[in-house]
This record gives sequence, structure tokens and C-alpha cells, in this order.
Amino acid sequence: MRAAVLASLVASLVMTACTSSPPVPRDRTPLGSVVESPGECGVLSRTAISRATGLAEFSSSGTETLAHFAYCLIRNPADSGAPLRLAIELDDPMRSTVDGVERKKATDKGVSLPAEVGPGYSAIIRDQGGEPAGAYVTAWTPDGARLLSIELYRGAPGRDHRADVVEFAKQLRPVLLDKR
Repeated sequence: MRAAVLASLVASLVMTACTSSPPVPRDRTPLGSVVESPGECGVLSRTAISRATGLAEFSSSGTETLAHFAYCLIRNPADSGAPLRLAIELDDPMRSTVDGVERKKATDKGVSLPAEVGPGYSAIIRDQGGEPAGAYVTAWTPDGARLLSIELYRGAPGRDHRADVVEFAKQLRPVLLDKR
């Protein structure tokens, strides 16, 4: 009896292992240079935007020069209603407090940015059903004077969206936060 149960369990495990779909391959291609001048909204590389969003064609709106950068919005022009896919915003001066941003980090279960990118954090964006729908980064100057927000919605399939927004922050920080 025991041997029959054990054989049945092993057979079930083998069948489950054989019928399981393989994990989705992760696209680990680096974004490359995020900063490009002139680029989208005066600063962003088309290649990096395409790689992160998965969009070969997109429309951008926002600031047109690096010197006066305030925001950049990337949309898929083929979608009806053109939902937002990537949003980058610079608050100068910062509209909230560092304490308020830290509370949001705790609420969203954010992870601190690496030391060379911080201060700031990244977190997962979730849809209404609680499923991951993208990622975002919030980074600020050490004195709390300026804040950089980067939000990636429905990024390219198979990519690590959190890693992509962190890479955007890493490359944009010296250009947008530290140089002002």
C-alpha cells in the first residue's frame, strides 16, 4: 500500500515537472546610455526608452530642453487613449518633505537605492488587482531641495522593471538633480 502511494506521488511530481511551463526568460540587456542630447524631452535616449517600455514607436511630451527640464511623458500612440508608459518628473523645489517621501516608501514597501544612486528608493507599481504593473523610483537631493520621480508602467515583457527605473535614476541624477 505504502509503495503504491509513493509510486503515485512520484508519478504525479514527474508529470507536474514535465508539464510546467518554463520560466519567462529575463531580458538582461543593459539600457545603455539613458542620457542623450538632444534627445526626447531634451535629455532621454530613444533606445533606452524603447528598451525599457518595449515600444518601437512612441510619442513624447514635456520639457524640450535639458536646461529647463521639468517633466517627460512617454505614450504608445497606437493605444486608444494613449496610456502613459514612462513618466519622469523633476520637482524643483521639492513639493513634499523627506519625511513624507519616507512614509510613502514604507507604505509601498520600497527598497533603498544603492549608495551611488541614493538617497531614494524604488518600489513596484501594482494594478487594481494587486498584480505588478511596473516600477518607480523616487530620488532626492541630500538637502531635500529637489526630487526626481521616474515611473514605468507596463514595461517591456521579460525585463526587470525595477532595475530599469533604478538605471534611469542612476544616469539622470547627475544631470537633473546634482547639476542644478
